[in-house]
Amino acid sequence: MTDLKRLLEMALRSEIDSRDIYQKASNMTKNALLKEKFNFLSGEEAKHKILIENIIKMKFPNEEIEIPESTEVPLPRITVSEKDPISKLLTQAMDAEKETSKFYANIAKQLDEENASLMQYLSSIEMSHYYFLQAERDLILKFENYDQYFEMMHVGP
Repeated sequence: MTDLKRLLEMALRSEIDSRDIYQKASNMTKNALLKEKFNFLSGEEAKHKILIENIIKMKFPNEEIEIPESTEVPLPRITVSEKDPISKLLTQAMDAEKETSKFYANIAKQLDEENASLMQYLSSIEMSHYYFLQAERDLILKFENYDQYFEMMHVGP
């Protein structure tokens, strides 16, 4: 297996893990608006997985995709329990998005122009997720306990 293929397969693992984390976060929160945003991010990570799979299939058409059990990429681990404040999850997710962005930018350097642009695009999208999460975290820090007292605050339509 080439180094590039291994890196792309680790990127797949990262997207799968991120999707699962956002889905778990969605299930953990009672805030309907935040739940919707976590579902959006989970869907985005699922789309990224498909894009990376397509790159692997184009670059390595006769090879099977082998998604590793874990990634060697030094991405921050997200470890949150239901007792933790949601701001902790958001901060950890921000760190992971930033590192994933750097990882994809490094992969782009090893690809042809067309596929490199796609990885640069994914790198930029991961940074947009970072800023999206940062805005949510900043709001949550101001109002973190608000829905403890006003449960109907974020019920949604």
